[in-house]
Amino acid sequence: AGGGSGFDGPPNPFQSSSDVPAGVPPAAAPASAETFTADSMSFQPAGAESQFVGSGPMDASLPQQQQYEQPPNVRQAAPQMTMGSSVPPNRPAGFAGAVQSCLSLDTYRTYFDVDTSDVLKRLVGAVQMANVPDGFRNDLLGASGGSESRGPDLYGPFWLTTTLVFFLAVTANMHGYLHRDDVEEFESDINHLVHAMPVLYAYTFGIPAALFVVLRCLAIPFPLIELVCLYGYSLVPYAPTLLLCLIPINFLEWIFLMAATGMSCLLVLRNVSTPILSSDVGLSKAPALVMFVVACHLIFVLVLKFAFFHHRFNSGSSSSGGDGGGGYPVPAPSPTAA
Repeated sequence: AGGGSGFDGPPNPFQSSSDVPAGVPPAAAPASAETFTADSMSFQPAGAESQFVGSGPMDASLPQQQQYEQPPNVRQAAPQMTMGSSVPPNRPAGFAGAVQSCLSLDTYRTYFDVDTSDVLKRLVGAVQMANVPDGFRNDLLGASGGSESRGPDLYGPFWLTTTLVFFLAVTANMHGYLHRDDVEEFESDINHLVHAMPVLYAYTFGIPAALFVVLRCLAIPFPLIELVCLYGYSLVPYAPTLLLCLIPINFLEWIFLMAATGMSCLLVLRNVSTPILSSDVGLSKAPALVMFVVACHLIFVLVLKFAFFHHRFNSGSSSSGGDGGGGYPVPAPSPTAA
């Protein structure tokens, strides 16, 4: 509009109403007032073009080469990988991208971001929810979309498996010591540690991978990370069982090992049954899949028993004697006097 003032600019938000002369509306502020420009985010006199970002005394006192100049590409955001994107920007798609993703540490970083309280809840829940259908997956792994859960993790299974490797090696050596009659000549066997590693890691990572391939061939959706997490936490019942196997009674060792195996197998079956039975193909193949899970657990417990908790007594007797059955040695007959 053509008012009396030569400048009709926007109102100054930093100018109070008391500074406006009487009779002059707030919109018609004097032209010499400082205005705030949103582009430069600084104060500068109206009608003047400044080459500096700021127009205050500190900015004006600096040399021109030291002034901060906004780079031209500052508003161009760097490409980032969103939650919905399946392939990072610098990673090829297809099989090559999948292999590169498996070999990248960034892929597994999320599955190790858990708290101690989360791992403790899952360790306890592996026993308490062993007979609850989908209880472990839905309540603790967040398979149902719960907001309180962090999702499946790899820290708990890896930590539990590694702990049981050393615990199994120690208890196997102690079991051999308690089940020998010539304890003076007993020596710890380091091979128990070497043998425990492939057995336990194959259970935690190998069997879930094989089951994942079978379910994938049957078009049954089940994430591999959830299978690994499920099998990893199913090792919880074996922790106290290995300690109970130190009791030098053979049939009690079988009872303890079979009880732990039954609880572990029940946890797995209760949490994989719903995705299998919800599929038409899986419904027809359910008996075979159940047999596969049960057979893997039976093989696992047999390996534990005969490779780590099965020791023969070396009493120096003849080949026909030495073991009287039931796990107890038969003393060698003393030589008769001439």
